[in-house]
Amino acid sequence: MKRGPHKLGSDTRVAIIGGGPAGSSFALYLLHYCAAQGFRPQITVFAERNVAASGPKGCKGCAGILSQVVLKKLQELGLILPPQIIQAHIEQYIVHSPYISISMSNPEKKSKIVSVYRGCGPRTCGRGIPIGFDGWLLQEAEKRGARIEQQRVTHVYLEGERGIKVSESRLAYDFIILASGVNTKPVRISGLDYTPPETRVMDEEELIDESGQLGAWLGQRAHVFLLPRSGLVFGSLVPKGFSINVSVLGSGKYPVSVNDFLRNGLVRQILPGNYRRGCE
Repeated sequence: MKRGPHKLGSDTRVAIIGGGPAGSSFALYLLHYCAAQGFRPQITVFAERNVAASGPKGCKGCAGILSQVVLKKLQELGLILPPQIIQAHIEQYIVHSPYISISMSNPEKKSKIVSVYRGCGPRTCGRGIPIGFDGWLLQEAEKRGARIEQQRVTHVYLEGERGIKVSESRLAYDFIILASGVNTKPVRISGLDYTPPETRVMDEEELIDESGQLGAWLGQRAHVFLLPRSGLVFGSLVPKGFSINVSVLGSGKYPVSVNDFLRNGLVRQILPGNYRRGCE
């Protein structure tokens, strides 16, 4: 029997696989526009990662910069980023190469660019860092009606009755949205010839020091490094409250390590020497 299109309604069951910003944002936008039409679908977000955990368990590995476009999109949904989640305001990007350094300031003074922790932060989360951006966004989706399940989806069925497999149970859904990140275990999909996107490997780290003020060293400036013949696409330093995020994107199959990046002469000119890695 051929199935026709399903019309959204209050009885529509929606499964969102992934509790990061993509999954949470989809839930928020769907709830927002459906509410404008006078109904609310039954949305469940399957968020396997514990975003409240400190260190690698709760972190996605990300520079954590939210552009002015992202902040404006949040405002469309009636959401204002809480001040305690903002780790730094970025006023300038400085691009370094062996030949020249270029400074670029935010052209829209009324618009903000900020840095955040995606998760709870480095292992030093005991300092009292509030919940990170991912957790806050997921909470907002829950407040507006989405159901949050901290479970892993292992299989998506698109043949016959649509549904997903969670633990040993098969659950029926009208719509299924795959919003999981590339670092999560792949979900098996039946009934669709799905090709995962191409990826590159990035190495991430948070640097900290004993003073708890390392992020202040960079002020309101994020630094980007273009280093020819290093195997890098780019490397970056982003201030985040008491820490500095290091992101290193390699151009090949294997990543350029954070240690190699930090030993580079240009990088050493920007960073003080008294820091340690916060995610080990």
